Amino acid sequence: MVTQGLDFGAVRPRRLLEWSEENDRCVLLRPRLRSARLARWVKRFGGDPYYRIRLDEVGSLVWQACDGETSLAQIAHRMRDRFGDKVEPVDQRLVQFVRSLLKGRMVSVGPTPSQ
Repeated sequence: MVTQGLDFGAVRPRRLLEWSEENDRCVLLRPRLRSARLARWVKRFGGDPYYRIRLDEVGSLVWQACDGETSLAQIAHRMRDRFGDKVEPVDQRLVQFVRSLLKGRMVSVGPTPSQ
């Protein structure tokens, strides 16, 4: 399956952010500051060193699958199995979501590992 120049069988997104799970939904923890020293200082004064990005159930499924080993084709299949027609056109939606994660430096993508 190829969509917009992507080989869904080869691309395997990998998470770059810490995250937690709340009520079966993923919450991404994006650092507010690049410096760990400044983050500790902010936290010491009661501030939150993270932006919290709450994903819906579809985004949470995709995020959890971004383990660096699961291909986009496998993720699309999981989306169809779980949500059916609700996520169609799944390929376009998945590409758009992964591109936004890439742009925000929340995931990286790589090809299928050599065997």
